[in-house]
Amino acid sequence: MESQVDRNRIGEILGEISTSEHDHDRPMLSAIVVLAGIGHPGEGFYNLAHHLGLYHGNGEFTDMEFSVQEVNRVHSYWRGH
Repeated sequence: MESQVDRNRIGEILGEISTSEHDHDRPMLSAIVVLAGIGHPGEGFYNLAHHLGLYHGNGEFTDMEFSVQEVNRVHSYWRGH
């Protein structure tokens, strides 16, 4: 993951996965992917959530709340399926 090209491609793939999950009324599966050393998703996750109409906040505290909520939704959904 040292290459910016590789990181960008992973971001694109994660975006495709979460968009598909959203289209099927499931939570954003990419919420479980976090940046090393930070422990929460990157900016692309929040941008996509805004685009999908799932998230309207801004600022670090609100971002973290949203990501924790979405991780909980992922675990809850997939625990039951």
